[in-house]
Amino acid sequence: MAPKSPPVVPSVDDMLGIINASRARIESDETLSRELTEGRPSGNPITLGPRLPTPEEWAKLQIEGAQNNAAKWLQRTTHPKKNFKEEALKASSQARYHDSMQKVLAQKTWEGGMELVNESEAMDVIAKRGSGAYTAGVADRQAKITRVVKDLHADRLALAVAIDNLPTTTDAEREARMIANKRGLQAIGQKRRGG
Repeated sequence: MAPKSPPVVPSVDDMLGIINASRARIESDETLSRELTEGRPSGNPITLGPRLPTPEEWAKLQIEGAQNNAAKWLQRTTHPKKNFKEEALKASSQARYHDSMQKVLAQKTWEGGMELVNESEAMDVIAKRGSGAYTAGVADRQAKITRVVKDLHADRLALAVAIDNLPTTTDAEREARMIANKRGLQAIGQKRRGG
């Protein structure tokens, strides 16, 4: 038997097209939309709940996670496994940083990211936060987290549908699926920043 050729992994740009097509399909197919937002209690496969939490639930889970892990965060932050300064000064770290910055400059993603900043929200967070730290900072951002998740929700749902449709029979197919998901998340990020 001839060896099976490795699966093709879509590029970031291809993933953006796939996500947009998937999103259009969700928006035009009422049954699919309902299954994704409410679940499918019968048939095969059965899903007992929404494919993704609602933006409000998502924000609540993120805040609760931060609050529940505050002590762990503080322990890990004040007792790191590696010296962050030494790690940052390694040649490989510097090369990775320069490569990332070149991409940011070439793709103008910094400008796109700054376009998404809401200045009055940021000032409200600073005023509320005072000398508070990690958990207070996350909890104070509930409105921002919810807004961002609402912006992301349709594209994340479309990406989930696209990834669900990829084959998973072999290790290579499962690896290709993980890379496609990563590239899909990159595509969503670039889209949000106007890239």
